[in-house]
Amino acid sequence: MGNDRAPKASLLGWGGLTVCALLGLTSGVGGALLFAGLFTFVVAAVALARGRVRWAHLASRSSGVAALVASIAAMSIGVANMPAVPISANPTPAQSASPSAAPADETLPTSSTPVDRSAVATPSQTVTTTIETDPLLTSISSAPPGSALAMVGTLLVRGRGPMTGYSRAAFGAAWTDVDRNGCDQRNDTLRRDLRAITVKADTNGCAVMTGTLKDPYTGATLAFARTARTSTVQIDHVVALADAWAKGAAGWPQSQRTAFANDTLNLVAVSSTVNASKGGGDAATWLPPAKAYRCAYVARQVAVKAKYHLAVTHAERVALATTLSTCVDTTPPVVTVAKLGGFPLYSPPAPKPAPKPAPNPTPKPVVKPAPKPAPQPSKPAPEPAGPSRVQGVRPGSFCSPEGALGYTNKGTLMRCSYKSGDTRARWRSA
Repeated sequence: MGNDRAPKASLLGWGGLTVCALLGLTSGVGGALLFAGLFTFVVAAVALARGRVRWAHLASRSSGVAALVASIAAMSIGVANMPAVPISANPTPAQSASPSAAPADETLPTSSTPVDRSAVATPSQTVTTTIETDPLLTSISSAPPGSALAMVGTLLVRGRGPMTGYSRAAFGAAWTDVDRNGCDQRNDTLRRDLRAITVKADTNGCAVMTGTLKDPYTGATLAFARTARTSTVQIDHVVALADAWAKGAAGWPQSQRTAFANDTLNLVAVSSTVNASKGGGDAATWLPPAKAYRCAYVARQVAVKAKYHLAVTHAERVALATTLSTCVDTTPPVVTVAKLGGFPLYSPPAPKPAPKPAPNPTPKPVVKPAPKPAPQPSKPAPEPAGPSRVQGVRPGSFCSPEGALGYTNKGTLMRCSYKSGDTRARWRSA
């Protein structure tokens, strides 16, 4: 008997889980996860109380705890993926006529509150109540038909999905020629958004080589040159690929993701700096610094998300509607592709002539210091003037006065002087 109960319990248990999941599936995958999570939550609670649930293979309380955690995770994911319920900005006739539809702050008359009998409706009068509505819903519902603000009301509102599996490669090869005009979408966008462009020869007027961009995100004017080592111009996905992945693109086929990544409706040439600052942000987290362009930017995001049925978060919807409420007549942009050809061909600049080698500098003359003049021998002090010199004297002959000078006939200088024992001076060799 005990052996028969186990298969029956297992059949009933797993059958109940299947039925719950199928019932929830009427609300989509999110509903199926929510109902299955609720069923698993109950089974896990029983396992925690009894210690085990044999048919569910929960043999201990620890396995019951694991099942409880799994059920909570399934319910959380299910709630996050439940489809949004549209909110009507105008009450239904039943809501208007029902007494329960009265505003929360409406004061009902009491015995102590004086009642104006003239204001009390008679049975033949229609009772009308006013319901306070969300200002954003009011602005969306009253937006001009065909405007970007009116289109915001058509977008699905739900939470962000997981980024599991996201990569740039998931959106196909970059810059594929999806419109088959013979030119990739990057060059199509550059030809549309740049001015004063030149194109590469032998590319059927496709490849942009140079041009000037008036950056819509910042208002700055930038020069574009394909030959530059680092480009100042990049192509921005107005609805970022990462944002699209978290709001529906994760479930698309590869071909649809490739078409989305190369749709010129979603491509704009901007400065590389501002493109990096945006990253994968949506309208709730990032808007262009140039406020004058924000309406056009948000309108393009709305057009892209409506075209590809991408969801928006509640905060994103508020940001979209708030921005467009300041420019209610803004309409979604249309896809445009610049024509091929008709642009001047690129001519590479002539190489600059090599600079002539600088002439060797003329060496400065080495100025040698002038040699110091050799010291000249000091001139002998002039002999004191004495008696005039006598010519033709003879050595040893008497003379006077003492000290007189004279020359012999051969030119020998003689002096008149005394020697010991002389009584008179004689001419002697000087």
